[in-house]
Amino acid sequence: MEKKKGRIRSFLQKVFDRDQDGRIQWAEVYLAVAGVFHRALVEVPRRRAAVRQQKEDLPVSRIREIPLLAGDIIYTPSSESTYYAGHMGILGTDGRVYHVHPFGPVFSDTVEWYVKRFYAGDRFIVFRAQDEGVGTEAAAWAEQHVHTVTAYRLNTGMDDIEHNYCSKFIDQAYRFTSGTDIWGKGKRKLRHGYLYPFQIVKSRQLHMVGSYYRE
Repeated sequence: MEKKKGRIRSFLQKVFDRDQDGRIQWAEVYLAVAGVFHRALVEVPRRRAAVRQQKEDLPVSRIREIPLLAGDIIYTPSSESTYYAGHMGILGTDGRVYHVHPFGPVFSDTVEWYVKRFYAGDRFIVFRAQDEGVGTEAAAWAEQHVHTVTAYRLNTGMDDIEHNYCSKFIDQAYRFTSGTDIWGKGKRKLRHGYLYPFQIVKSRQLHMVGSYYRE
């Protein structure tokens, strides 16, 4: 009886090990195939679009040719340096860029240092509030709360300042001062949710004042 149980356990162990090997092999195949599709359907079109857009952009070394104002938002679309999520920072009243970052959790950079955090070819689009006074208030709030953020987290709490990420921090800067909903999707009425950086391009509360690329 014990011998039969031993043979059964041995057989099941072999089957289990084979299934494990199979799962590992299929996982490797899946990742390889997914990588091919991602490069073909996402990365290649993104690079082509970036090349087209760069023809209309100015080198970022010329970003100072326009008067940057407090509350301006510098947005970088999805790229490798932003972990394909996009990134953004807000200009303070002192002219520095305040942004919540995974390695921060908050940085206060000069504009020149800020753009050096990104790779060559990355884009920088400057958005400005339709009401410049609103932007100044948001800029002051960002400066005052830069040390309130304790951790970079994709936290769903829209009013949670301590656990923050780049786009939510900027949303709070505008929403907590003037009540301006720069995302334009009624997010200020929600207690929980996510704010994706790319959604800012459709904001009716902002207008674009310049677009640049890193040489």
